[in-house]
Amino acid sequence: AEADGSNEYNNYQPGSLNTTNQIIRDLKNIDIVFHIGDICYANGYLSQWDQFTSQVEPISSTVPYMVASGNHERDWPGTGSFYGNMDSGGECGVPAETMYYVPATNRAKF
Repeated sequence: AEADGSNEYNNYQPGSLNTTNQIIRDLKNIDIVFHIGDICYANGYLSQWDQFTSQVEPISSTVPYMVASGNHERDWPGTGSFYGNMDSGGECGVPAETMYYVPATNRAKF
């Protein structure tokens, strides 16, 4: 979420600014960040990924930043997702897998 709300397509992300700002203030005490699912709630709006990566850059450029796929990165009918919902907005994990390296035997299984 932008501090001024200029790129918000929905109004349910303002809390992410509080979390991000607190992590940035406490970076000297943090060794690694694990972001477990629902990485940016882009839901198919790729501009949200640009905003999100800018928001977390002070963190991810300072400490290791590991991500795990959530329903908003993966769920789409016919993709093999457990739920088969449309939470990813059609992204199907492509932006997340492209932007973040996840150590795995088969990288195709983000």
